Amino acid sequence: MFMRIKYGLFLLFLFSFSSLFAQKDPLFTLYPWAQSFYNPAAMGEKELHLNFTGILRQSDMGFKVEKNPEATEENPNQKTQYEKFKGQQILLNIDSYIKQIKGAVSITFLKDYNLYNDNIGFNFGYAAKIPLYGGKLGIGLQFGFLNQKPPKKDKYHPNQNPDPSIELVSQSESFLDFDINFGLHYKAPTWYAGLSCNQILGGVRISGEKKHFSPIRNLYAMGGYIWNLKTPVPWSIEPSLLIQSDFSTWSMSLMALARYNGILWFGTSYQLDRGIAVLFGAVPFFNSTNPYLKGLEIGLAYTFQTTKYAWKNNGSFGDFEILVRYGFNFFKEKPLTGYGSSRHLYKNQY
Repeated sequence: MFMRIKYGLFLLFLFSFSSLFAQKDPLFTLYPWAQSFYNPAAMGEKELHLNFTGILRQSDMGFKVEKNPEATEENPNQKTQYEKFKGQQILLNIDSYIKQIKGAVSITFLKDYNLYNDNIGFNFGYAAKIPLYGGKLGIGLQFGFLNQKPPKKDKYHPNQNPDPSIELVSQSESFLDFDINFGLHYKAPTWYAGLSCNQILGGVRISGEKKHFSPIRNLYAMGGYIWNLKTPVPWSIEPSLLIQSDFSTWSMSLMALARYNGILWFGTSYQLDRGIAVLFGAVPFFNSTNPYLKGLEIGLAYTFQTTKYAWKNNGSFGDFEILVRYGFNFFKEKPLTGYGSSRHLYKNQY
């Protein structure tokens, strides 16, 4: 019984990072590269015009869930069996600023999978960009769909058998919801800040059982600063913060990065009630003369979980993330010919 209570509490904690059971979006360690996922107003903020971002997260690696009870007096030879908790999140995002519409557009795909759920989300949105006090104010809106597959009955191991709630949920093969995300984001030359709310409607059920697995609202607040050091070789320190809340519980991720000459970056991150992460990344072709190579960026992050449940027998030994980002300019500057002013050169700027 103690073992069941222990792993039950740990699973409740795990689900706070899942968009199915606790109705929360996954919290990526490399969240500064996934800003438009949490805040639709942050899309189109990169220097390059068209940007592709992919993040693969392997969460709770090594964690095992008890499949059957331990030996009892009735079954003294019964051995405890375990099943691996396979947590994986995949985020793909494409965004671009388009001068003709004075804003940015984006398409986002999310796959959130573990032992108990398999969710697929798709968002598309627009963010208006308004010059303001030397920076840019973004006002973003996203429309999204979330397909949720309930766990199979053999994945549950309830104390009460049969469990009526499990029987009811398992009657439907999947759920499809429609929702809206809204956000504000301001970016200055050396700092940024944003506030957003996702799943504003709480999930408009398109198909499936209406009483189960309904998304709830998530509120996000984020901010960051770039501190350029006065050193012979360009160095910068970049702290940032992301706060997530569903109006009943909340989580926080605090990060500090050091960036060297625009090429290498490394740092650490702390996630409240989760763990401590180390991060490393590079822009390998930053100084290349080939414009189609300059926009490639890669990054890695590993989280050492600090909860007491993670380091128990059959507990998790950490989370791993890999980042690949690529961007390029598809607007070319018109060459200056004849007589005239350089102020008339066309650039994709605002």
